Amino acid sequence: MRMKIAVVIPGYNEEKYLDLVLKGAKKYTSLSVYVDDGSFDRSAEIARKYTSHVLVHESNLGKGAGMRTGCTYAFETLKVDAVVFMDADNQHDPAELPHFFKALEKGADVVFGVRSFTGNMPLFRFLGNKFASVMLNVLFSAYIPDIPSGYKAISKHAYEKLELQSSGYEIEAEIASKVAKHRLPYVIIPIQAIYHDKEKGMNVLDALGIAKKMIEWRLFS
Repeated sequence: MRMKIAVVIPGYNEEKYLDLVLKGAKKYTSLSVYVDDGSFDRSAEIARKYTSHVLVHESNLGKGAGMRTGCTYAFETLKVDAVVFMDADNQHDPAELPHFFKALEKGADVVFGVRSFTGNMPLFRFLGNKFASVMLNVLFSAYIPDIPSGYKAISKHAYEKLELQSSGYEIEAEIASKVAKHRLPYVIIPIQAIYHDKEKGMNVLDALGIAKKMIEWRLFS
């Protein structure tokens, strides 16, 4: 089934790579939504060269808030059937967007892009990712090998079911946890990833904090 799908890209001070990201996305979709999360650089100005769908937070609210703002706009204003999330730091290859589109059109409610755990992934990210995956398996009897990955897709039906509330990076774990809890159909597809900033990403301490949130989602959501 042919679906109307938007690409939602949240970002904060992303002028370094945003031009490449939006230029690449435009090759595969005419519906890119950029959410500027209170940046003080030229991110919003750059985004407007490639899309008329630029939303701006007056202050920095967090990645999760940006994703939710983008979804509200995409589903309520653009009337799309699903969205694909991409990071704005050129970590994700826009050429892989068709794989997400295809999975959605085949009936998946959620599509998780999973990076290969090779020597390219910093060790602290690898350990944090593995810990989060183990927690998901213990709490929800589900396995998603790369929970923090920001390259994912979600249908309108699934988004409404999940009732996401996170404002920060923990939204990635909230999505995985609630998808597992509600037993929504999901698929996993391999993606490439480039690590421009070795210090960014979830470390073991972050994973411990997220584990606490996952327990809360298991018990109370």
